[in-house]
Amino acid sequence: MATLALTSGGAFGNQDDQVLVDALPYLDTEYNDADRQTALRLIDQECKIFRPTKNYLKHLPVPDFDVFLTPCMLKEHARMSKKQEMPKLDMSRCELPCPSGTSRAGDKVQWRKAIKNAKAQNEHLVMRQINLELMEEYAAESYLRRNRELEQLCTEAERELRRTKEQVVMEIHARRKMAQLDAGRQLKELEGSWVAMVTNNYRMELANNQLAATNAQMAKRLRIDPSALEKS
Repeated sequence: MATLALTSGGAFGNQDDQVLVDALPYLDTEYNDADRQTALRLIDQECKIFRPTKNYLKHLPVPDFDVFLTPCMLKEHARMSKKQEMPKLDMSRCELPCPSGTSRAGDKVQWRKAIKNAKAQNEHLVMRQINLELMEEYAAESYLRRNRELEQLCTEAERELRRTKEQVVMEIHARRKMAQLDAGRQLKELEGSWVAMVTNNYRMELANNQLAATNAQMAKRLRIDPSALEKS
């Protein structure tokens, strides 16, 4: 893993102790603890300053946040914004006033209304009592069954989320590995070409030196000035 000092401006350009990591983790194996700590430090610093540049929710429809605002809720929000008190409950429907101050001719009519009101409220109380008995007998098991269904749905959703994350992460790792292996092959080819060129240059240099030595020996034997030959 190579570490190079940052010289150009960038995300970390304002920090003096930053380094640019140039590595192929799927190919490079000569890592040590210092390299690992450097990589973790860079990751931590990048996570602190990371700002998403893309809208990752653009494929989803724009949510309608007003869909749950019913007329009753709008009215209640308006009342709360005006800091008005909530109107008190009208308890007159639950009262059983006796007819009073009526004439003798209207006594029967008023009493019939009072009796009718009492019967209606009694039926209402009887119905409430029945509902309470039914709830006491069946509601607990129904709520428990519903809670179990919700827990199962939550578990399945979490399992699907984990499976999706693992699939996405594995796909990213697979693409990264293929890209790095391809880059590794190219690097090996380039390195082989470089070694071949350096070897050829070295051989050419040896041949030139040997040829120069041979020419010098022949010129000495023939008593020829090598500089004169170069001028000619």
